[in-house]
Amino acid sequence: MNAAANETAVQGESHDQAHHHHHVHVTVRLLPAGPEATFELPDNAALLEVLEDGAKHLHQPLLPPAPLKPLDRLHDISRHGQEGPVIENLDQTLGAYLKEKGTTPHFGIELVLALRVNTRWAVATKPQMTPREILALPGINLDYTQYTLYPPDSDKLLPLDTPITMTRGMAFEAQRDGKYGGGQ
Repeated sequence: MNAAANETAVQGESHDQAHHHHHVHVTVRLLPAGPEATFELPDNAALLEVLEDGAKHLHQPLLPPAPLKPLDRLHDISRHGQEGPVIENLDQTLGAYLKEKGTTPHFGIELVLALRVNTRWAVATKPQMTPREILALPGINLDYTQYTLYPPDSDKLLPLDTPITMTRGMAFEAQRDGKYGGGQ
C-alpha cells in the first residue's frame, strides 16, 4: 500500500507541476499596425511580463526604463484583429486574464509619448507642448512659478509659453529658481 500511496502522491505532484508549467502562445503587435512577434509565456506570468517580453521581441524599449513601471500601454486585440481598450491591471496573470469573456492571447503595445523632467516621467498630452504645460502634467506636477525648464545639460531656459515638439523619451531639467515670476 505504501508504494501505491507513493505513486498517487507522485502522480498528484506531476499533475500540479504540469499545471504550473502550462505555457501560452502569445502574439504581440506594435500599435497601430507595426511588426508582430509570437512567443510563449507561462500562464502564471503577469500581464506586465507580456508587455515587457513583447517589447523585447519587437526591439522596442519601454519608457520609463526598468525598474520603473512603464507608461507604455498593453491592449487586447480581439479575434477580429480590432484593438481593444488599455489593459489597466498588469499585475493580473495571463491565465486569469484569458479566462475572462472575450479576451485573446493577442496583444498590442502602444508606445506613448513619454517624457522625463528630472527623475519624473509623464505622457505628453499633445504633439507640441509649452514648458508651462509640461510642468503641469500629472507625474511631473511642478509649479511653473517656482521652476524653470531647461534642455538637459544646458543653461538655456525654455520660454514658458513657447511650444516644443514632443518626441518619445525627451528629457528636460527643471530647476527651482522662480525665473517665471512669483517665487517664494
